[in-house]
Amino acid sequence: MNLQQLKVFVHVVNLQKLYLVAEKLNITQPTVTFHLNKLQEDAGMALFHTKTYHVIKLTEAGRSLYHYAKQIVALDDEMRRTLENYKETATECLRIGSTHTPATYILPDLLFEFRQAHHIYLSLDVKPATQVIEKIKLYDLDLGVISHTGPDDPDLIYEPLMKDDLVIIFHPEHILATKPTIEPHDLQSLPLIAHEEGSSSRAIINQWALEHDVQFTEIMQVSGSEALKSMVRQNMGIAMLSQASIIQDLIKGEIMACPIPNWSPIRTIYAVRHRNKLLTPWLQLFWNLLVDRFSSQINQ
Repeated sequence: MNLQQLKVFVHVVNLQKLYLVAEKLNITQPTVTFHLNKLQEDAGMALFHTKTYHVIKLTEAGRSLYHYAKQIVALDDEMRRTLENYKETATECLRIGSTHTPATYILPDLLFEFRQAHHIYLSLDVKPATQVIEKIKLYDLDLGVISHTGPDDPDLIYEPLMKDDLVIIFHPEHILATKPTIEPHDLQSLPLIAHEEGSSSRAIINQWALEHDVQFTEIMQVSGSEALKSMVRQNMGIAMLSQASIIQDLIKGEIMACPIPNWSPIRTIYAVRHRNKLLTPWLQLFWNLLVDRFSSQINQ
C-alpha cells in the first residue's frame, strides 16, 4: 500500500463516485480504478462488495482500513500545510473551531485583540462540539473553543476556561414569569424551542428531562443562540441557553430567565487541541491568550 492508493480510497468512500475523485485529484477515472484494484491486491482481501465500483459499499475489512486511512491522509495534508507555512510566500493562518456561544460572546474580543497584535489570517468555523472535535482530530482545525460536559478523549488536550451553566429563558408574559419558584413538573408539556441535533446543549437537556420525567412539546428546532432567542422573544415557547449568551437580553427586559430546577452544573467551556498537533508559534500564542484570560474564572 502507498499513500496515493490510500488517498484515492478515502476520497472514493467520501465522494461515492469515481469521476468525482478523478476530478478532485486531477487524474483519470481509469487511474482511480487502477489504484483501487492495486490497493485490494496489496491488502490481499476484498475491500468493496462490488468489483465495478458502481456502488461503493465497504466490506468489514474496508471499513477498518478506512478508519486508519482517513487519519493517514489527514496527517499528510496537515504535514504539507505546515511545510507551506514555512515558505515565505505562504499565507499564515490560524484555524479555530468553536461552538455557538463562545463564537458569539467570548471569542470576538479575543480575536480582535490577537489580530491587532499579530498580523495573521484567522479562520473561525462555528459548528456543534462534536463536529469541532472531529475536525481537530482530522487536523482540519488548529484548536477549538467548545462547550462540553465531560471530555475524555485521550487524543485531545482540554483546558477548562469558564463555567457555562444553562438556564431557562422565556417571554416576560409567559406563565413561568408568574411563578416565584419552578419545579420540574412545571415544565411538563410546555412548548420547547430545541437546540439542533448533535449539539452538546441538546444532549444534556434531554438527559435532564429523562432523569426528571419531564416531557416537553418540541415545536421547533433551531441552530444558533440568536435565532433561538428571537423565537422566545416572540413568545413561541421556552428554551434553555447559556447564561453567557443572554446578559444583554436580560438588561433590555426582552426575555426573563430562571435556574433549571434540580440542575447539576456540569457544562464548561474548554480550549481543545490535538495532543499530537505541532505547536506553531501562532497556536501557542493564542492558546496562552485563552488560558491566561480565563484562568481566574474557572475556579469561581
